[in-house]
Amino acid sequence: MKIYHTEKREALASYMRLHAQEAFSLEELCHTLCPDGKGKSTVYRLVSRFVDEGVVRKIADVRTRHNSYQWIGEECSHHLHLKCTVCGQVIHLDHDTSHKFEDTLRTALSFMLDEEQTLLFGTCKGCVKATPRR
Repeated sequence: MKIYHTEKREALASYMRLHAQEAFSLEELCHTLCPDGKGKSTVYRLVSRFVDEGVVRKIADVRTRHNSYQWIGEECSHHLHLKCTVCGQVIHLDHDTSHKFEDTLRTALSFMLDEEQTLLFGTCKGCVKATPRR
């Protein structure tokens, strides 16, 4: 498939690259990139293409049944990601820690993780500190 570098495509890619630690709903992306409401279908189509191209990760939230999208670029397929369920931050786990975790699963359970598809959910240290203890 030929890739056309349109103004909207470049704006979306640039915005998502700048905020690669975050995941966005399609509505949030449209609100930011199409404040006048024009071009929403283009944003939806471009996000879908970015997912197909492997530079955006589609994150399904089974609790809300909504999807969010995060820029991963080419370099994110070789490590695991963590997502804070409180603030939404996406954390890139370093390469060595990712592989140690994968090795443990492979050795203990004979289970092979797919790094490109794996996202672990929990609470980041900032949100843990901000949450009062019971």
